[in-house]
Amino acid sequence: MISDTKIPVLLLAVAMLLGCGQPSGEDAVADHAAEADDLRKQVAAKKADLDDVNSEINELLLQLGSDAGPSVVGSYRSVTEIIEELMELKINSSNRRSARRRLGFLFESIAGQGKDAVPHISKFLDRMEDVDFDASRSEKDMARDIDYWRSRMVHVPLEFETPPSLRIGLIDILAEIGGSEAEAAIANVLASTGRGLEVAYSAKKLRDLAGRDAYRDEALGAAHELLTDPIAFDGGNKYDAASRQYLFMVLEMYQDKTFIETAQEMFVKEDGRIDRSVLRYFEQVGREHAIQSVAQAMRSGELRDDEMMQLTQVAVQSMGRNDPQGDSLFRDIMTSDKYSLEVKMQTIRSMDDIDEPELLRSRLDLMSTIQYGEDDIMGRASEIYSGRVESKLAKRDFGDDKRYDAMHNDFRKIRDQARREQRTSGARPAKGPGGPTIITGRPGG
Repeated sequence: MISDTKIPVLLLAVAMLLGCGQPSGEDAVADHAAEADDLRKQVAAKKADLDDVNSEINELLLQLGSDAGPSVVGSYRSVTEIIEELMELKINSSNRRSARRRLGFLFESIAGQGKDAVPHISKFLDRMEDVDFDASRSEKDMARDIDYWRSRMVHVPLEFETPPSLRIGLIDILAEIGGSEAEAAIANVLASTGRGLEVAYSAKKLRDLAGRDAYRDEALGAAHELLTDPIAFDGGNKYDAASRQYLFMVLEMYQDKTFIETAQEMFVKEDGRIDRSVLRYFEQVGREHAIQSVAQAMRSGELRDDEMMQLTQVAVQSMGRNDPQGDSLFRDIMTSDKYSLEVKMQTIRSMDDIDEPELLRSRLDLMSTIQYGEDDIMGRASEIYSGRVESKLAKRDFGDDKRYDAMHNDFRKIRDQARREQRTSGARPAKGPGGPTIITGRPGG
């Protein structure tokens, strides 16, 4: 292998040989310069060929398994040079496989230089530059991904088969190298980045290196700051679109309850949708606060009906558990005009979705506290679902499927009629004649 230190000596020797017996003067100097330049080009071409051969060797070693390698033959290249190549690497649908193999080799080449690589990685990370390694797609597809990750994505990933960006890949290498200098470099990213993914990823790597509570104050401080005062990214990718989800993930990592009050204010967005990252945070860290926030949101009148249906599934989990908020919300849903027929039906048909006898009895008692009007479809639904709960408690089949199916057919007719009336008048559909009342003196009443 021709090393960088030998190249100038080789060129000098060649120049001396070419000078022996040659005519002097300007023509000779020009000839020598041209020949030297040609040699430099040949050496550069050979180095490029050597890089390609080394890359292929390492890729083959990687395919053979960990026992066979990888052996970083190309480690004579500096970390800065390798990062420069990574900055130029483009992955698209036509070169995805080969480009990702090259990507893996280049990262391995940096990691192979061990602690000597840390200062160079840290210097690059301080530049706040990045390359997105997601395979390029059409603008329409990318826009659809970004919209989904921003509004609907909840379980965002922190494990990647291939680093999604250059900075994430370099943070990975720092964690692989380990040691106090590498840890400090990752901590610096945690303190300086404005991207939710990088905060969460850095916090995870630091916890892996130094313990579950490592850098708790720094990580939570960064997450709180960026949640309350987010940084907008022009031309950001889907991971930037999900920045809030990643920041709430940090709060979940450290089981941080100090942000709950602020998060409650973020729960319902301006468009009438719920922020599912906030809901997940409540469920993971402060379940006792989840029902409070859900009840407030459902009673606010600000939610879209499809969002209300989603929250109903969460609300039902608290009903019949001697939770005043959960039981109060059940009675509110079943008796108030603020809730559509779909929400009422979703609530009552979820009362038998568990197998805990004590909770089933408690829910049965709760359902019995509502007295419905003679013509109220929800009265029939309550009677049928109470029968289903009783059957489950007695460990026998419900045995009245015809009445169950007839009730649901009637419900669909009433629901469709209510929707037509709503479209005509623009008002929320009424629950039907003979509104239900709460029977006092019953359990839960």
